[in-house]
Amino acid sequence: MPTARGYQTGKHLEAFILVIIARQPMHGGAVLSALASLLPPVWTIDDGHVYRLLRTLESQGALASTWVTEPPGAPVRLYQMTDLGRQRLNAWKADIEVRVASLTVFLDLWAQIP
Repeated sequence: MPTARGYQTGKHLEAFILVIIARQPMHGGAVLSALASLLPPVWTIDDGHVYRLLRTLESQGALASTWVTEPPGAPVRLYQMTDLGRQRLNAWKADIEVRVASLTVFLDLWAQIP
């Protein structure tokens, strides 16, 4: 059971990465920044897991990347969504809608406890 101390992005990290990159192609550091700014502060984001997942999504064809140089920095790998990535994102949306509906039932029942 989660506590108030922190939550892991866990299973849904892929969904968050896909939805962030679907909005705008990004490099790994920008994805990390977006996750940190969008998710509640009690969530724990494992930087290494994010980078591994980006590479996995690319190797599976859900993302594509190109190297770009952003002056004055070093080259970065810019990730963008592919058609397969869009399909996976749509599947995540359907899964999350079911979860939200289930959790809403729980919250409604909890609110009825005397």
